[in-house]
Amino acid sequence: MDKFKRVAAMIGVVLLVLMYLMTIVTAITASDGAHNWFIGSIMLTVFVPVILYAINMLAGIQKRNAENARMREEMYMRQIKDSLKAKAEQQKAEKEVPEAGQEKES
Repeated sequence: MDKFKRVAAMIGVVLLVLMYLMTIVTAITASDGAHNWFIGSIMLTVFVPVILYAINMLAGIQKRNAENARMREEMYMRQIKDSLKAKAEQQKAEKEVPEAGQEKES
C-alpha cells in the first residue's frame, strides 16, 4: 500500500510540474492559450493535492478493513479451536464416566 501511495504522489508531482512548465512556456511565447494554461495550473494546484489526500484516506480505510478482517478471522478460528477442544474433553469425560460405572457394578 505504501508503494501505491508513493506512486500516486509522484504522479501528482509530475503532473503539477508539467502544468507549471506549460504555463511558463505559453506565457513566454505570448500564446493565446496562456491565460487558459494559467487557470488550469491554479485549478490543478488545488485539485491534485485534494485527490491525493482522498487516495491516501481510502488507502488507510482499506488497510484498516483488511486488519479488521484478519482479526475477525483469527477470533473465529480461535472460537472453533476452543469449541473443538471442549467437545473433545466432553467426549473424553463421557468415556471415563461409563468405565467408572462399570467398575462399581463388578
